[in-house]
Amino acid sequence: MKNLNFLNFKIFFVLFFSFLFFFSCNSVKSSSNNCPKKEDIEKNLNIIKQGLSIEKVEESPIPGLCEVIVNLPNTQKGIFYIDSTGRYIVSGSILDIKTFKNLTQEKLQAINKRILSKEALSKLDKMTDIVYGNSKNVVYFITDPDCPYCKKAENILNKMVNEGKIMVKVILLPLEALHSDAKVKAISLLCDKKGFKELMNGYKSSNQCEIGKIKINENINFIINDLKIRATPTFVFPDGEVKSGLINETYIMSKFSS
Repeated sequence: MKNLNFLNFKIFFVLFFSFLFFFSCNSVKSSSNNCPKKEDIEKNLNIIKQGLSIEKVEESPIPGLCEVIVNLPNTQKGIFYIDSTGRYIVSGSILDIKTFKNLTQEKLQAINKRILSKEALSKLDKMTDIVYGNSKNVVYFITDPDCPYCKKAENILNKMVNEGKIMVKVILLPLEALHSDAKVKAISLLCDKKGFKELMNGYKSSNQCEIGKIKINENINFIINDLKIRATPTFVFPDGEVKSGLINETYIMSKFSS
């Protein structure tokens, strides 16, 4: 009798989980093919934040979960996830434990990859304030003289120039709202015709010549208003790719590998 009860329980256990598996598979199949419309998501999210602009809604790497690409105010794009009913939002990253990849991060990098047009790149080249190095591998470096991350970037670039790996073309972008002395330093560098070493050492003088002021104002207008670049450091490569933030030597050299 005891064995019979155990057998019945075992059969029940198998049937129960088989049912759950069947039910979940059917649910996933139906929901993964029916993501909410972006207009409906925007309407529902207006309660939280009005004017939210959703670019695209598509299936995520996880069956039954939809990926929502949203336009952010700084020209960047973000990602969150939503269920098929549009009621539940999931924020965070999707990690693939087999490949050890952050799928969300990879997607963010792909959708936020920015390439300048040849015309914009040509104009940026003409805006160069300081040329440092003698290599065919050119890196455009948009920097604020007082930005702490820019200082770290300067050390990386300085090392690479000394090793003959790159040439750096600097465009000064002082962000006065963050660093009150940055504009004075930028103008000083131009008026006194100083170079990369002085930039690294925080050069500053009382020489605020008119030509220097005009040039720095042109930089600010072109980079912030035309190119919509508002962060330092920002790197621009000959293929037009724009990368803001601190990046390493390996990535920089990867842009020049044949």
